[in-house]
Amino acid sequence: MRGNLQGGRHGGGGAFSGVDFYRRVPKDLTESTSLGAVMSICAISVMVILFISETLAFSRTDIATSIALDDNTEPQIRLNFNITLMDLHCDYAVVDVWDALGTNRQNITKNVEKWQLDEEGSRR
Repeated sequence: MRGNLQGGRHGGGGAFSGVDFYRRVPKDLTESTSLGAVMSICAISVMVILFISETLAFSRTDIATSIALDDNTEPQIRLNFNITLMDLHCDYAVVDVWDALGTNRQNITKNVEKWQLDEEGSRR
């Protein structure tokens, strides 16, 4: 029964040993060369340099905060926009304003002009 689980092969690993992508190569089939040694040393050197430089860059990070103030002294700015909504009546169109600080002003109607349009898009 043990041979059935291993697919008839002898050795450790069980039924999953046939799916192994990283198989061992026997020592008698391997041969070391000077080019392989140089490439291995270069690869290890690059890995060590990258590890050290990334570790040093991580440890030297600075937290920088900058605030830019708007030099506009007026409490409100003029905003011109033109929106045409053919299927929405003017009574239902509202304008809400949110700024970067989170201030929310809803249903701004003080200086908003609304015009009714006919089917061609011209003023009535």
